[in-house]
Amino acid sequence: MGLITKIKRYYLFFGPEEYLKTKRIKSLISAVVEKGYEDFDCNYFEGRGLDATVLVNAASSPPSGSPLRVVVLRNLDKVSPRGLNLIERFIDSIPDYTTLIMTSEKIDRRKKIFKTLYKDEKACVRFNLPTPRKAVEFIAESAKQLNISIEPEAINYLVETIGPDVGRLDQELTKLALYVGPKATIRKDDVALLCGAGSIGTVFDLPQKIVSGDAKGSLVLLNSLLSAKQSEGRILFRIKDYFLKLNTVKALDMSAWVLRKKYGMLEKTAVNICQTAKRLSEICIINCLHHTYQCEISLKSAGLKKDIVLFDLISRLVLEVKEE
Repeated sequence: MGLITKIKRYYLFFGPEEYLKTKRIKSLISAVVEKGYEDFDCNYFEGRGLDATVLVNAASSPPSGSPLRVVVLRNLDKVSPRGLNLIERFIDSIPDYTTLIMTSEKIDRRKKIFKTLYKDEKACVRFNLPTPRKAVEFIAESAKQLNISIEPEAINYLVETIGPDVGRLDQELTKLALYVGPKATIRKDDVALLCGAGSIGTVFDLPQKIVSGDAKGSLVLLNSLLSAKQSEGRILFRIKDYFLKLNTVKALDMSAWVLRKKYGMLEKTAVNICQTAKRLSEICIINCLHHTYQCEISLKSAGLKKDIVLFDLISRLVLEVKEE
């Protein structure tokens, strides 16, 4: 009973990180709902189109065979004003045998429902997207728990390639473990082969090939990424993000340490960006950003094929760098 008394009558999990919210919900359910009673003592509701009276009735019903009934309401911010009003009035009447878990991507603390929920700030937990450094820690811990061997360089490369989305990182780690086998160590080359465009690299490597002036290498990698079904939008985002950071470093004369602190960036990446920013002129970086924004507009139009637009962008960027 000690654990049950510590469970609050309600929780609000909000923020953009869906994977960690879902993981937290599952852990709460496993802690208070008896095995075999999940279908009886756990109810799920979706905010859009919700009939709040059905939710209140479910939350008011005693559990069948578990210490607590768990009622999960996803996307509280999508509930109608009338439904929010009913839920807000129900908060103080939640029975001792029920815990209500609500999720929301965004909250507006000016609304009455969120003012009421925030009367217990410890019940309201924000789930932000982790920084790359936090994502590296997450992968290292997950690998340890799953008894997977992975080199530190491969972890960094995986995070830089996929981004700090821990849900996707967890999926890719599982695929990598199946790919290399239970007794092998996951290496950087394995990440490139499974998550990128083969041994020549991933989308993370593309901006670095561009700023090095490697036209052939950049175009070959782009072609391989497109052949591997990498989305044009993701490729463009990676390029634009790299040049935006170059521009920030150049304009503010930012050190690698400050860049890491500002963006939660990995050390090797921050050092690379700072060294490149020092080498390229301000005009070159601005021109590259201009080409990138033009490409973004072209991708959104129904004119040229998207792959042709990207090949043209790479050629223009490499030409700008080579003219330095």
